[in-house]
Amino acid sequence: MSRIRILAENVANKIAAGEVVERPASVVKELLENAIDAGARSIRIETESGGKRLIRVTDDGCGMSHDDALLAFERHATSKLRTADDLLSIATLGFRGEALPSIASISRLVLETRDAEDNEGIRVEFAGGKLISVKPAGVPVGTSISVSDIFYAVPARRKFLKSETTELGHIASLVTHYALAHPDRQFLLKTPSQEILNCAPVEKLADRVYQIFGRQALEELMEIPETEAPIHTAITEPPIEADEKAPTIRVSGFASRPEVQRTNRNGIYIFVNRRLVRDRLLLHAINEAYRNITPPGVFPVVLLFLEMDCQEVDVNVHPAKIEVRFRHPSFVHDFTRDTLRHALSIARPIPGFPVGRAVAAGANGAGPEGMSDGAPMARSVYDQEVRETAGPPTRPFFDPGATCAKRPAARAAAVQSVHLANRNSIHSGSWLQAHLFFAGRVRTLERLNAQKSVGRCSAESL
Repeated sequence: MSRIRILAENVANKIAAGEVVERPASVVKELLENAIDAGARSIRIETESGGKRLIRVTDDGCGMSHDDALLAFERHATSKLRTADDLLSIATLGFRGEALPSIASISRLVLETRDAEDNEGIRVEFAGGKLISVKPAGVPVGTSISVSDIFYAVPARRKFLKSETTELGHIASLVTHYALAHPDRQFLLKTPSQEILNCAPVEKLADRVYQIFGRQALEELMEIPETEAPIHTAITEPPIEADEKAPTIRVSGFASRPEVQRTNRNGIYIFVNRRLVRDRLLLHAINEAYRNITPPGVFPVVLLFLEMDCQEVDVNVHPAKIEVRFRHPSFVHDFTRDTLRHALSIARPIPGFPVGRAVAAGANGAGPEGMSDGAPMARSVYDQEVRETAGPPTRPFFDPGATCAKRPAARAAAVQSVHLANRNSIHSGSWLQAHLFFAGRVRTLERLNAQKSVGRCSAESL
């Protein structure tokens, strides 16, 4: 007797649902992506009991005809792919054709849709993967999908769901991500008792950030100027063919200033071709951009958008489509890091030290020991330059005047030490290294002056 058997269709659908549907938020994700791919301008999401009892997604997209509505529940039925070559240039959010049959196999699902060319719509009802009814319905152009009693047919999966508040939080976070990625569309998320999110269409990403996070959060962010460049291959990557046009990459978004810090990465949103992804390569690029700017153990707030040719990114590497693989990962990493660093340098330029003017001002003073009259002028020029260059300081500066106020010679030499520290360390991005170098130089000068004083006292006593 053969030990290998072909699984029944409903069993195969439930296995696929285990990969696609992890929690109610996974259902919302698949239905949202279908609505966006259908060209919807307004998307409405309704939930009850954190999505356990009901999830309803309604859009005003293109809708489906009678035949397409029935064919959509067949496994691997999709309108977004035709040949295997299309997998190399996927421009839509969904493409596998597994979402609807997988969701229908573990819940009670009702589909209502109408195409713009049809006079009436269609209503299709499923329960546990079985077709219950098909009948005409008077509905507007677009699609409405209601998913109720999720995992009712798989009790073992249902008991692993979290509380209603936790599941609703995952749904709200997901809808927020897609609202940020598509500011030109309307998103509405509500429960029977409250309206959680309502974003009208806007033209700019900054307006959408203001809608979702508020004015204070927008003021704490700096805009990443849109930067575009042709992609260059690294030595370890396959070269671009001679007859192939060099593809381009474009990076834009928002990033927090160094003083805005979080204890986790929940404030980092990454989108590749408007697709929400979780990519280690880009997370490492963000960390490298903020290295030596923020202390270890804290994370910035970043809204990062990458746009590139569809052939340059492979989205068919994860069952839930939340991970991607780049054709030229080294260049993508370095370009993203450098773009963020440039934006940070514009928002917070490194203060300069006018050593030449300070030393020249001190050289005009009298006295064999140094510049007793010129030293106060050097400090005032130093303070004024720092104020003009950097504005109100947000990190403590090392003040040479406060350390060497009673030693004019040591103070003048300390100002010269700033130039050496500035040249060796500050321009390389290491503030701590510059300050430690400067402090050590001042202590050395103080020790030498103390030794000279002891020597003069000994000579006078003799």
